[in-house]
Amino acid sequence: MDTFTVKRSGAAKPRPPVVEALLAEVAELDTAAVQERMLPAGCYTAPEFFAFEQAEVFSRTWICVGRIEQVAEPGDCLATEVAGEPVLVVRGEDGTIRALGAICQHRGEIIPCPEKGKALRCPLHFWTYDFEGRLAGAPRMGDAEAVQQLRKAVRLPTLSLELWHGFIFVNLDPQAAALAPSLAKLEPLWPGYEATGLKALPPVMSDTPLPWNWKVQVENFTDAYHPEYVHIGTHDFAPSVMAGDGVRFTAMRPDDNAIVRSVPMRRPDGGMMKDGWGEEAAFPAIATLPAEQRSRLTFAMLPPSLTLMFAPGTVAYTLIRPIGAEATLAGSDRVTYGGWLLPQSTLDLPDLTARCAAVSEGGSKIWAQDVPINRGMQAAKHSRFLPAGTYGPLEITLQQFNVWLLNAYRRAMAG
Repeated sequence: MDTFTVKRSGAAKPRPPVVEALLAEVAELDTAAVQERMLPAGCYTAPEFFAFEQAEVFSRTWICVGRIEQVAEPGDCLATEVAGEPVLVVRGEDGTIRALGAICQHRGEIIPCPEKGKALRCPLHFWTYDFEGRLAGAPRMGDAEAVQQLRKAVRLPTLSLELWHGFIFVNLDPQAAALAPSLAKLEPLWPGYEATGLKALPPVMSDTPLPWNWKVQVENFTDAYHPEYVHIGTHDFAPSVMAGDGVRFTAMRPDDNAIVRSVPMRRPDGGMMKDGWGEEAAFPAIATLPAEQRSRLTFAMLPPSLTLMFAPGTVAYTLIRPIGAEATLAGSDRVTYGGWLLPQSTLDLPDLTARCAAVSEGGSKIWAQDVPINRGMQAAKHSRFLPAGTYGPLEITLQQFNVWLLNAYRRAMAG
């Protein structure tokens, strides 16, 4: 049994007792155990445990913050958060995309994105920085020599950033392993899409928190068991169980950061329409996709910040931003609007607006079915009658997610 002990490195700040108790419970588990039972309820409900995740798990994890289309030109800026840290993703005059800590190095004010063509400027004392993070100006801070010395010594932190198929990922850990190898299982899916030169219509991030833990959000997404029962009428076209066919799961390696399943469609080239998944897809099928991908939907979860749906006409994605134990922000056609990668041929259609509206309508109908389920799952975490959980053959991805969490918690506990 591959159990382990909780370790401290250096003079680490003591964790709250509730976190220590939950981690001690997790420490008793192994990879077999978390495939048979759910993680402790406190991992979903305790504010202290969420703070542990922010500080010690998310800060060491590659977090998707957006798309390259959002910083398409020099001078573009995207304000976001990574593990609770304010971050600016900018494209410099040299064309390079960088992630910078958004905290002014004078006295700590948060720096917003500037107007196009302007420098990054702290709103408190108007200290300015260029798009490489270097201090450019510090008014009233002495004579020219004093300011020059500041400019040599002061700069915004530069954070680790990777681009993956146009998605921007940021990691607060400068020693983090490269992202791309951990997503290798998804590489075979991309060529047929990228042969068309996909462009993104980014989603709008929700401004009202969803009242559940981020893990409930992604568990709902990756669960192949529930569509047959929760999504009656909206998901019938893409069932997990069909005569002679059904859901397929991919194997999970220890270093994987993608959890993947696919389901068949009753007929090829289907997709999202105004009533959910159906034959008359609003986004036309992409001709360069192989027949296999025109006959199935593939769902990929990249915890904690991104989910992807590969369909014949689009790659749809949801950005997720955990902000509390029972508060999660998200943005996609399910929650708000947008989150589509589309070929130029689709973007050029004269009725594109109507097609996007149909996809959003279908997504909203699926989402309306998910919301009460997610609320119920979160509420049940507080119940004295909550079971340990039992997983069936359609819940392989949930077991894989538990393993991902166990490994992430282990790394954090090891220091």
